[in-house]
Amino acid sequence: MKIYTKRGDFGQTDLLRRRVKKNDLYIEVNGQLDEVMATLLVAKQHVKDIEILSDLDKIHQVIFQMAFEIALDDENDFKVFDENVSWLEHRIDQMDETLEKLTKFIQLDQSMAAAWLNMARVKTRTAERALIELNDHKTLNEQSLKFMNRLSDYLFTAGRIFN
Repeated sequence: MKIYTKRGDFGQTDLLRRRVKKNDLYIEVNGQLDEVMATLLVAKQHVKDIEILSDLDKIHQVIFQMAFEIALDDENDFKVFDENVSWLEHRIDQMDETLEKLTKFIQLDQSMAAAWLNMARVKTRTAERALIELNDHKTLNEQSLKFMNRLSDYLFTAGRIFN
């Protein structure tokens, strides 16, 4: 089987149930989510904490499910749930307990792990903006929106651990 199909040569691609232009907002959102996932995979190469590595795997899986949810485009078939958001909040709180209180703006640049977690945070914010734009046109799963908002907080907090 060849990797190329030639079906996209003139600017169209497939969502799960329909063809759309490659610049369709659904494709933009999934492209942004893909960038977040790719950045998380690079960050994993620099993280040496087993628990955070496990977190990043779980986060990657949730974002993968979120991308599937976007491509599915079915308001009766959501893939991201309240427990995903609650889990992220719990992990943020656990990590935050081990850190000094923030009193000023900081740069996450003291290690490759911190820098790449920060890059993942930035990509998450970009993807979140695209999700919000899509949500302006069609109501999305509010848990997906919440998860992306919490994820940037998680990545900032994790980055602080490696700073």
